[in-house]
Amino acid sequence: MQILIPHSWLLDYLETDATPKKIAECLSLCGPSIDRLEKVGDDWIYDIEVTTNRVDMMSVRGIAREASVILPQFGYVGRLKPYLKGETLKNLKVSPWRNKILNINKFVSDEIKITNNPKLCKRILAIKLEEVHLRKSPLYIQDRLNKVGQRPLNNAIDITNYVMWEIGHPLHVFDYDRIVNKKIIVREAKKGETLITLDDKKHTLHGDEVVFDDGTGEIIDLPGIMGTKNTVVREDTKNVLLWIESIDPQRIRRASMGLEIRSQAAILNEKGVDPELGLFAINRAVDLFKRVTKARIGSQLIDINPSPYVPKIVKTTKSFIYERLGVNIDKNQITTMLSGLEFKANWKGNNLDVIVPSFRANDVSVPEDIIEEVARIYGYHKFPSKLMQGFLPEKIPDSPFHFENNIKNTLRGWAGVEIYTSSLVAKELLDKGALKLTNPLGKDTEYLRTSLLSSLIEAANQNAGEKESFHLFEMANVYLPAGRQGLPRRVPSGTLPQEKMTLAGIFVNYNFRKSKGIIEAFLNDLNIKALFEPEDSAHFLPSKRIKILDGKTYLGQFGFIDSQGHIYYEFEVDALREKSIQHKTFKPIPKYPAQIEDITLVLPSRTKVGEVMAVISMVSKFINKAELTDIYKDSYTFRIWYQHPEKTLTDTEVKEIRNNFLQEVNKKFGANLN
Repeated sequence: MQILIPHSWLLDYLETDATPKKIAECLSLCGPSIDRLEKVGDDWIYDIEVTTNRVDMMSVRGIAREASVILPQFGYVGRLKPYLKGETLKNLKVSPWRNKILNINKFVSDEIKITNNPKLCKRILAIKLEEVHLRKSPLYIQDRLNKVGQRPLNNAIDITNYVMWEIGHPLHVFDYDRIVNKKIIVREAKKGETLITLDDKKHTLHGDEVVFDDGTGEIIDLPGIMGTKNTVVREDTKNVLLWIESIDPQRIRRASMGLEIRSQAAILNEKGVDPELGLFAINRAVDLFKRVTKARIGSQLIDINPSPYVPKIVKTTKSFIYERLGVNIDKNQITTMLSGLEFKANWKGNNLDVIVPSFRANDVSVPEDIIEEVARIYGYHKFPSKLMQGFLPEKIPDSPFHFENNIKNTLRGWAGVEIYTSSLVAKELLDKGALKLTNPLGKDTEYLRTSLLSSLIEAANQNAGEKESFHLFEMANVYLPAGRQGLPRRVPSGTLPQEKMTLAGIFVNYNFRKSKGIIEAFLNDLNIKALFEPEDSAHFLPSKRIKILDGKTYLGQFGFIDSQGHIYYEFEVDALREKSIQHKTFKPIPKYPAQIEDITLVLPSRTKVGEVMAVISMVSKFINKAELTDIYKDSYTFRIWYQHPEKTLTDTEVKEIRNNFLQEVNKKFGANLN
């Protein structure tokens, strides 16, 4: 999350002698990261990145609170000023009816009745303001709103935005007289209902959004996200209802993303703004309304708070903090740090009880969280460091990572392109028995994949427009549930799946011989003498799948998977590693040159060329190598290397060897010299 904070506004809440540059430097070391500091006129603007769990820092006062604790660690003055003074609601009678929601309307006012649903809304604060004079806001409000990227509109709306940026809690203001029935009902939206937001855009609701109803079925607000056009304040507005609500953050997120309404209020509310902060925000807003719009208070304060915050206590000890940090920080210093962050620290000898403020209740719950607060304020840069001693270990040749890297480099050498895809896939892409996530993000990411096949097919289809041939591969874990690959079928609940490292690839626009040749060359580079046996299997076309073995050990499979000509291969990486010979046997370079000749043989149909080459090589120990170089119809051209380790072979000796293997291939395969 990003927030812009003007330095002049920050000084309303922070007393310090540090310059803006020093403040930015210190905050970045111990708190929120200052991405940029920009001078605008006589002011400075902090562009601040705030982590998602720290919505309490998404305001001027939130940043001031952090700075007031961090700056003293660097020798600067840092004190948090109290909330701005002015007329407040302290003298108003706030309703004590915490849990008696049904009776609160009678107690507060007969004019407007509020029906809340505690499952949808945790707190409601509301107050009527009368004789509001709408006009442009004072220049200082307009200036500050412009600096944070908020467009000024009129003084009533500007005040709600101003307080939101300053205190950190969104507010809303209704035109009180346009709420005709003087009823506000908090309810779920019905699918297909429509509303027009104050920016004049019409939205059709999906059915689970939280809305405010005026009692007739008409929606008068999309709370926590954006107001509606039918109750927005206008030039002739005289009476307003100042309103704060705390809607369920998950519903805010779903509604905001589903309706594509990304307001600052939605960004804050979906992160879980502290409901207890609402009283401070409405207090500040009323004060500004009285001074800026000349409004007067027209009702008592409505406070519907069915589940007020119960202080959370986290227990730890001085020794526990020291053991984790390795630095002996004084108890008084720890107390000062935590108190500055509005925690309450109570020591009883070595034991520390920390009362967590309501705005940190969501992310501070265990002793380690307290240690993290102490450590970052103290400064990670102050912790003693010790350089690692000794020699760095060299890369271990037979390590799994080294072997996997060699595989990738080998395939890249054969024009393979490595891809990375998600391990989460849709149900229809899997076999039965795949493991389903308890809380998937969507239908297309419900299951852990048991094969890389569907991911590679999808990647190939995404590149279907490519006319040239290409080769994609991926090496990743697949997740096999209990009962597969040797795991017991009946296992305790919660047993983790077996993670199996798998190599898979897909050839697109390749012919069969070329792709098979790449697989053979790949296995040869790993020094694996593999056997290829035809065998039908699921996902492959009939009679188009080859099982790859080393002896009796299954290594993988290879073949056509669809009518589009996609050729798929898959290997078990552990099996490849087990059968691979990492260290090749040295073979000295021959002293005497080889005689090389090309011979074309006519082979009967369905003859296996690999077997022909094997027979040629086995006829004589002086045939060093035989390879296929060309094919035309039934004619196959082989290149033969004749080589003797101790002399150069004569033409007569070569002729004798040639005649021997020609007789042998004719006898076994019916092959004839072309």
